Formats: sequence, structure tokens, C-alpha cells
Amino acid sequence: MLLFSKDPERYQLGAFLKIGYFETDADLLYQDEVHGSLLEQVDKAIELIYLKYMRAKISYEGIQRIERYFVPEAALREALLNAVCHKQYQSGIPIQISVYEDRLYVANVGSLPEDWTLEKLMKKHTSKPYNPNIAYVFYLAGFIESWGRGVEKICNALKADNLPMPEYMVNSGDIMIKFTGPEDRIIRVSGQLSEKLSEKLSDKLSEKEQKTFELLLEDPGYTSPQIAEKLNVSRVSVTKYLRTLKEKGLIERIGSDRKGYWRIIK
Repeated sequence: MLLFSKDPERYQLGAFLKIGYFETDADLLYQDEVHGSLLEQVDKAIELIYLKYMRAKISYEGIQRIERYFVPEAALREALLNAVCHKQYQSGIPIQISVYEDRLYVANVGSLPEDWTLEKLMKKHTSKPYNPNIAYVFYLAGFIESWGRGVEKICNALKADNLPMPEYMVNSGDIMIKFTGPEDRIIRVSGQLSEKLSEKLSDKLSEKEQKTFELLLEDPGYTSPQIAEKLNVSRVSVTKYLRTLKEKGLIERIGSDRKGYWRIIK
């Protein structure tokens, strides 16, 4: 029922994922819940995290825009699949994903197999899921292997992008994995690109409209209040700037005001 039901919480409380964005450990800015069958939840969570919660480091190779996140999708997907397969569902507590500007945690109620240590978890080991039936269905669906290589695959994905290795924290009632961004995680648009944009757009946009557009190039997820703060203007002014950019065919809104983002058209 948990694997295929559209509403698995009818059969087990807490059979969903919860995502929150934190400015500090004490300051939760916004959150979402991901529901549906267990087979659907991981893909839904991945899409939501990368569209709304995480900011990419932007670089350019020639004219091609390259976006890299401090948690590669392959690593995050494997961490979520591991959490789903190893969670103790009888606890009634959802899997919790905490996102910060420079780090991300995935936590679920569970424990290591008997006689296992954190050291053994980080080395090659056999597959011993807490929920073998759930893991078997995910294996048949092609989502996971049955060789206990989840941690190894996470580490390999991080190594490929020269990112720090994950940290595992095993407590008495839960297991948490921590991903950390590199020191140069700050998102920037290169000075060369900004100069070219200035030349092309100076005759079409006002200075504030142009700066608004450059902020959206930096991070399409910026909200009106964030743009207003960065430009030191009112939210009413930002609304006018965004309207102008839309009218000139430079941007379009994808999704709702709260959960969407700006897509750059030109």
C-alpha cells in the first residue's frame, strides 16, 4: 500500500517527505510536504528541491551557461532512496530534508543493522535494508541496486564534482546525512557577462530594470522582497521592473508566486 497508494498515509502516518529552508537552525523561512506513493515521492522531492530550495553556482564556458549545485542530483537521489528503504515507518515521522545556503541534511528515523558501526557503513558492505520488501520493489523498478553500494555511489558523485564527502550522524533513534558546499559556493555572474549585458540592454532598460534582470540571471528563484532588498527599492518598484521585463519578452514566470521561479527567455 505504501509503495503504490496515492495516499499511503491512510495506512501509515508519516509516510511522506518534509522539506524546509533554514536561514539558521532556529529560522525556518518556508517549507513543503511531498506526498503520494513512495515510488513517486523521491522524484517529486528532487524536482522541488532543485527548482525552489537550492541555488546553483553559475559559470560560463564560452557562451554556454553552466549550473552546478553543491549536491549533485545523483548523490541526493541516492540519499533519498536510502532513507525511504531504511526508514522505520512505524515511528509515524516523515523523512526530513533541511536545506541551508551552504549545506543540506537528509534525516530519517532508523538505525544501523545490528553490530554495524559508522566505519563499516562507509566501507564496502552487503545490502541489508530495514524494509526489504520496499527495497526489492525499488530494485525491480530500476531505482536501486541490491549490492549495498548506496554510500559508495553518493561519494563517487561528489568526487566527480570535487565536492566535500558526506558526513553521517548516527543517533539513538535516527540517521542523518549532511552534504556541505565548497567554500566558493557563492553564486556569481561573471563580470564579463555583466558588461556584455549592460551594453546590449542599456538602450532598452532603465538602470534598475537592468539590475533586476541581472539578479534573475544570477538566481531565477529570487523573490520580489529579496530583489527589493538587494536594490534598496520598494516592492512596488520591483513589481514594475518585473512587468517591464515580461513585456519586453526577457522573462516569464513559471509556477506560482510562492513556489515558482523566473525563466530567462533571452
